[in-house]
Amino acid sequence: MRVEGAPEALELAGWDGGGAEGPVVVLGDGRWQVAGGRVVGPTGADLWRRMPWPVRDSLFDLAPLADPAAVLVVGDESVAERLRANGGDVAFAERLTLDGLRGAGVVVLLEGHGALPAPAMAVLAARRVLVADATEVTFGLQDGIEFLAAASPEQAVARAEVARVHPDAVRPLRVMGARAARDHRASTVYPRLVADLA
Repeated sequence: MRVEGAPEALELAGWDGGGAEGPVVVLGDGRWQVAGGRVVGPTGADLWRRMPWPVRDSLFDLAPLADPAAVLVVGDESVAERLRANGGDVAFAERLTLDGLRGAGVVVLLEGHGALPAPAMAVLAARRVLVADATEVTFGLQDGIEFLAAASPEQAVARAEVARVHPDAVRPLRVMGARAARDHRASTVYPRLVADLA
């Protein structure tokens, strides 16, 4: 199996264990296509499989951040502005990247469709606190145990603020989130897809 896509996507969800032979997976914007036009993603119609992106294995070894209060907001700049107004060290990005993940202790992913955002497992694997607007489909993650769910931008601000100001209080989230992400390790997920396709 060969995994293709934008470099930013491959840094989060790529796999080095495949080869040139076999099916091709193309990572897209939140969804990915598997050989034969099958579409995989966290939400949407006509999906072959409903799941978030796999996690590149190396993310499980990402170094802890010296400042766990640094926040990265992806998807809603108004949330970033409100957190900055509270005195936080807050960055904003249109999409999650490895560099953004490296520089954040708390990551807010807001996609507005109620399902766990595609790159969410990468955040958990890197032992960062995840705040996400996953209020309908969480793929088994439990709010308050592995991540923090936010039903609105206001709640996203409040939950990110708690994680930023009280890093010791959310330490269990980092541990449990990384544990939950293990089932989404690229070296596990991609071979399983090959077997399913066969």
